[in-house]
Amino acid sequence: MRNFDPRKAHLIASGVVLGIVVAITSGAIADLNRTPSLTSPSPSTDPQIPTITDEDLQAPIVTPALVEDAARRTAVVDAVASVAPAVVSITTETPSQDPFSHFYGPSTSESEGSGVVIESDGVVLTNAHVVQRAHRITATMSDGQTYSAEIIGMAPELDLAVLRLQGATELSSVTIGSSSDLMLGEPVIAIGNPFGLGHTVTTGVISHPSRPLSTDERVYQDFIQTDASINPGNSGGPLLNAHGHLIGINTSIRANAEGIGFAIPVDRAIKVARDLVDHGMVQIPWLGIDLKDVRLRAGRSSVIATQVSAIHPEGPAQSSGLQVGDVIRVIDDREIQGRADLNAWLAAFQPGTNVELTGLRGSKSFEVTIQTSSLPDALVSRMLQDGLGVQLRDGQNAVQILQMRPNSELSRYGIRPGDWIIGVDGHTIQTTKDLKNALAAVKSAHRRSIMLTIQRGRSVGRIQIEI
Repeated sequence: MRNFDPRKAHLIASGVVLGIVVAITSGAIADLNRTPSLTSPSPSTDPQIPTITDEDLQAPIVTPALVEDAARRTAVVDAVASVAPAVVSITTETPSQDPFSHFYGPSTSESEGSGVVIESDGVVLTNAHVVQRAHRITATMSDGQTYSAEIIGMAPELDLAVLRLQGATELSSVTIGSSSDLMLGEPVIAIGNPFGLGHTVTTGVISHPSRPLSTDERVYQDFIQTDASINPGNSGGPLLNAHGHLIGINTSIRANAEGIGFAIPVDRAIKVARDLVDHGMVQIPWLGIDLKDVRLRAGRSSVIATQVSAIHPEGPAQSSGLQVGDVIRVIDDREIQGRADLNAWLAAFQPGTNVELTGLRGSKSFEVTIQTSSLPDALVSRMLQDGLGVQLRDGQNAVQILQMRPNSELSRYGIRPGDWIIGVDGHTIQTTKDLKNALAAVKSAHRRSIMLTIQRGRSVGRIQIEI
């Protein structure tokens, strides 16, 4: 019988307890959008037990030279070696909603995410939910180099955002692949910053190349489903094929499930990213109509569809035969669930694309073909003059109403000359150009109503109007 060593027994017991704590903590993680903060453990009084700090976890990654051993140097190893320098860990600071902040000053909260360099001059693609509401964004490369980042553009309905790393030049960028020919069971690689641990690699397969994803707010169609481990902090990181080519942007996990993760297809993500870089907004092919979501009964259940609420004169739909009140259920042989879903499908195409719409007119079905177009600039000007009925001037970080038509939509809500427009749909408005861009984004998304934030003196209010 071996001699009993109490110090070894202590180490074994500590390992068991640590394993139980890790298992319980891992099982509790379900919400990708809320990344828990990583706290340092209390220093141990036993010199035999090392203490791991946050600084250790955030230390630059040291990549050993690749060995020339075919059994070990697999396609995954080569893919990761080529792409890892293009993957960034993103840390954001967001103002905390603390009711007691007036006692000890404003505070901030930190969260982690991931991104991938798509252009060598520092253009990074990530998820919108990673950087939304952040007032400070820091990107860390695999070698430990850090950059401040600013948002170039964001498409919240598509959960995509584009950042620019300040002062970055000649960075490694990812090779863009395609999501149009994905195969069931095809091997994939996910790289990201789970739980703030820095660059982490997981592998798996494509569980389904085109899966709908339901959230509390809406249904996202055509997401890539994978069993590669995607954890909080992986959001915005790359999903790669066996060649190390970008095929998706990791975005979410299924709560209370293992091995069910989702990624935005790269064909849609890159088109949206280029639109944001080149135009500052997503160029959604315009149908020339306004839409509103409706709920349809289907037996004992119900489905969300979208209904035509207005047809714009001289717009693409004017001569198509489409009518106000028509309910659209299918676009290009693909069932849609609401206006946002239709816009997500259109966002992958350029204006001028032909689309086929199928739906219901009363109890009868209909089919129409529409050649889409870009949103006319003249329409935005008419919305200011006729929809809002105002004349404006640029002030300091806001837009002031100089004159207003007496019977305008705004006048019905008590808005008057001298008031300031400081926001549209939650986005800050500083110039008339900002306001026009916001109105264009609303109409491009086939919406009829907007939420305006108005300031009068020290009072701020919000109103929702139709335009």
